Formats: sequence, C-alpha cells, structure tokens
Amino acid sequence: MVSVAILDDQPEAAATLAALVETFSVRAGTTDIIGCTDGVPTSFAVTCFTSASELIGRIIDGYEPDIAFIDIVLTEPAPSPNTADNAPAGADQTGIDLVEQLLAHRPTTQIVYTSGYDTFHTKVYRTPHVAYLAKPFRRDDVAYALTLALAAREHTNDEALCFRLKGSERIVRPAEIRYLESKLHVVHVHTARDTFEVYGRLAALLGELPTRFVRCHQSFAVNLDAVTSLGASSLTLIGGEEVPVSRRMRAGVRDALFAHLRIRHAMR
Repeated sequence: MVSVAILDDQPEAAATLAALVETFSVRAGTTDIIGCTDGVPTSFAVTCFTSASELIGRIIDGYEPDIAFIDIVLTEPAPSPNTADNAPAGADQTGIDLVEQLLAHRPTTQIVYTSGYDTFHTKVYRTPHVAYLAKPFRRDDVAYALTLALAAREHTNDEALCFRLKGSERIVRPAEIRYLESKLHVVHVHTARDTFEVYGRLAALLGELPTRFVRCHQSFAVNLDAVTSLGASSLTLIGGEEVPVSRRMRAGVRDALFAHLRIRHAMR
C-alpha cells in the first residue's frame, strides 16, 4: 500500500485529486500505474489535509507519506492588479516553504506540486520534487505524476539499509537480499552470503524495500530479481533455494513476476 498525502486549503480541490488518485492502482513488483476496474482503491491510501500545520503535525506524530501532492498557494489573499498571470499577491506560507519543513522530517517522501497559477515553475526548484501538476487536474497528468513518484521512490528505496543486530549494525543493499522469512517476531534476512536475524514484522520491512520485493506467503517475501522459476507451490531462486508460495497469493505473484520480467527486458 502506497501512502499519499494531499494538501490543499480548498477541500473541493483536495477531494477531486483524491478521487482521481483512487482510480489507479500499482501493479505489484513494478511501478506500473493501472486503472482500477471496479473503482475501488486497492493500492493507494489517500489522506487529505487543508493546512500546512495539520500535515506537519501528523508527520511529527509518525505519519509517513510515500507521496505528497502539495498545493503551492495555501492562502489566497486578493490579487494585486499589477500581479502577472492573476497570481495571488502573497501568502502567509507557500507549499514550497512547507515542503522544506516536510523533507526535514521525512526526506524520502516524493513531492508533487500542484497549482492553478503559472508563476511558480522556477520557484519550485528550491526543493526536490518529481512533478508539477496544473489545475484543473487531468487524469493522464495525475497518472504520469504517480508514475514519476513511484519510480523515484523505487530509486530511493534501492539505497543501502542499516539493520541493527545484537551488538552491531549490518549494512545491506536490497540487491543482496534474496528472500525474507518471518518467524514469530523475528525476520530472517537471506542474502547471497549468509542469513541474519532482525526483530520486527515482515510487512514493516517490506515497506522499506523496493517494490520488486513481493510477499508470496504469510511468512515469506522474495526479491523478484532472484527468481528463476515459479512452480505450483514454490519459487526457485538463483541459489537453488525453494521458497513457498501460498495458493491464495500465487496468481498475484505470477502477475508481478511477469510484469517485472517485461520491465527488465525493456530496459536492456
């Protein structure tokens, strides 16, 4: 599940954008954006905010959005007659100011700016962001922004992870991990070199890894890059390991594996 925050001081605009985002899903193991056939949001958890302080407060309390759509003009005083393009004369705080605070607390959040004005295209480069959406929102533009944000998130999540072990720390790149195995409150991380244990939940660890890591069983998840074949009830990995696949999850794993292979082939 990808967490999406939408900040807009106009609730109607936030609701419109949320409704558009919720018509999409992302194919497991990829960054492919697809339309939901039943109109039910299956992959994006959207939360709307109407003020910068509300969003920052939630983030300080532990909210961790993967993607944030940030309206640049958060207050709308009467425009000056001399202001070009009918842009607002000023604001107490812009979305650009807010993003500087947001990234200080949550640097991995992917930012998409939104605005109904034409005067901010250069100012947004004060902060990292993946896209700039003009209002009114168009479905194709929203889909493209989500694609860019997911691709950037994938790249960010490919960075090395630091695992705290007993009396030490272990630095591991996601590419080194072949599969994960959960036993009670311990996750066994299987790499090409060895296996080590970390305390925590499998779902939480998957949230820190790229989308090519897919859950295939209640207690197992695999790196699709390491898969060589899919059988009736198991996956075979490049080291010869056999990882179980539950009957309930097999169809989703198969779709994710084939989509992942198509992407790898296209990148060659």
